[in-house]
Amino acid sequence: MRPVSNDKRELIITAKQRGENEKTIIKWLNISRSTITKIYKRYQTTGNIQPKPYKGNNRKITPQMEEKIKTTLKNKPDTTTTELINKLNLKISKSGLSKHLAKMNLSYKKRPPTLTGKNETMSSQLNKSGKQNRPR
Repeated sequence: MRPVSNDKRELIITAKQRGENEKTIIKWLNISRSTITKIYKRYQTTGNIQPKPYKGNNRKITPQMEEKIKTTLKNKPDTTTTELINKLNLKISKSGLSKHLAKMNLSYKKRPPTLTGKNETMSSQLNKSGKQNRPR
């Protein structure tokens, strides 16, 4: 979310100094009460109306790691996200890695193969010739 413009910050401060009610400022500028309180409190403590600098999030996966991921998936395309995290010692969740792989336009295996549920019953219904047994 973008910070509140400096014009609106100045209006908030002058309105608060005049003794305006917060409800009036909320309706007038369409800004939440907590935002108004934070801006005015910061002005009182520091005398500054500028927003705090936004540094952004730290990247969990560096460009070097991206290359390692690409080569790993190229060599073994059926690698799961869990295997990637463990093999490359990544500090990221499975869902975070999935999102990052989607941004990189890489396909990957979501989970290891299992024989449970329908797969198990289907395999038990197959006879030796590979044909499915039909119930009579």
